[in-house]
Amino acid sequence: MKLFSETLLEERFDFSDLEQTVASTIRLAAQSPLSLYLFFQQYIYFNSYASSVISRLASSIAMSRYLFADPDKLVIEEADRGFEISAEIMVAAADEGAYGVTHRALAQLLLKTVGDYAELSTDKRNQFSRVPTWLNEIVGAVMAGYQGTPDDAASLIQAIGFHAASEMLGDREYALLDMIVCHENRGVGFERYLKEQTSPVTIREHRYSPWCYVLIHGKHEGVGAEARHFVHVLDAINMLLLYRPEPEQQILEWVFQGFEAFVELQQRLFTEISRECLELLQTSETTHLLPV
Repeated sequence: MKLFSETLLEERFDFSDLEQTVASTIRLAAQSPLSLYLFFQQYIYFNSYASSVISRLASSIAMSRYLFADPDKLVIEEADRGFEISAEIMVAAADEGAYGVTHRALAQLLLKTVGDYAELSTDKRNQFSRVPTWLNEIVGAVMAGYQGTPDDAASLIQAIGFHAASEMLGDREYALLDMIVCHENRGVGFERYLKEQTSPVTIREHRYSPWCYVLIHGKHEGVGAEARHFVHVLDAINMLLLYRPEPEQQILEWVFQGFEAFVELQQRLFTEISRECLELLQTSETTHLLPV
């Protein structure tokens, strides 16, 4: 049996092309405080759903008793391995609220900071929070694709592939955010604002930098939670190959189908955010432009 690895995904998908969509969107958004706020408003909204539905997938797998079985165990109850697979998925869900702070709280801190940077009033921030139809459509597709159907092997395996894409692409997204916002634009714009006009904020007795939301997930140099979660997804997929009776190629095809479904949503997300940022930049007053 061939072990499933990142290499198999790299042979099937052009990640350099996918990353170009993400990078160009971030660079566009970083051109002004308003567009940067719009970017994070929509990106954080999307990720709040992608994060919260992970536990549904883990639960759907765990509830599928006897669907994933060790062929070397003759006693049905002893052979059940659903919880082992579920546990690999649950690592990502658990991290959302681990270490004394939720990722949601860190996201809110970052968004507030970008809003302060853009000098946005409460009313203006609430206007930005109005979710466009296209974004709700993407979020709906994420919830449908992520959770899987209990006791349906094909659906659950596709959902695990979906989760694999979320973690793998997420790692690259956050690394690009850190690279572009804080390294390419070092000393100007939001990076300068972070250094000169912000300080760590206390959340549940611990202090966090506003940029911590990005760094905890992924970073320009080093790894974050998304990369670690992806390793657990690989372990889950390799368990599927052991504990399902279908041919290896069929299982991998289901994984690839789920992975591709998420890729399509991710590309649409960044394409739409890019469009809205461009429209905002074209109509914004020159006083909102970043200093050279």
